[in-house]
Amino acid sequence: MRKAVVLLAALAFGLISCNSEPYGTAVHRSRDGRPDQWIYRINKDTYKLSIDTRGDGRPDVIKTYHDNQLVEVESDRNFDGRTDLVQEYSHGILIREIRDDNFDGKPETIEEFRNGKLAIVERDPEGRGYVDSVEYYDDSGKLIRRETRRK
Repeated sequence: MRKAVVLLAALAFGLISCNSEPYGTAVHRSRDGRPDQWIYRINKDTYKLSIDTRGDGRPDVIKTYHDNQLVEVESDRNFDGRTDLVQEYSHGILIREIRDDNFDGKPETIEEFRNGKLAIVERDPEGRGYVDSVEYYDDSGKLIRRETRRK
């Protein structure tokens, strides 16, 4: 009997303390009243803002902030529930973009930026797990060299 009371109290506490929103605390709702933005605190300095851009009740863009500065954006461009574009930022400036353009779960393109401009592009168009070509760009964004690697 005593175990049942303890179990019931633990269950009730768990239900009360549970967040009813699956993606964090709802911070915005659409016109129909459904949540379309959620915030999830990782620690006192870092949080994620999840956004439903499609209106299906599931986030397809997740922005991560540290000290109120954007550090990463994860996007689900084909709405299959998996991230296929990751953009990394430093002091609000895009420094890297990783793309899965054929939506197979493996990145095909990694772009690195210097001072907000394209600097290096690495490509794995076959999705084999290694880079087939690397392109280097000057500070004006002009392609200056391309290396091709075949295995």
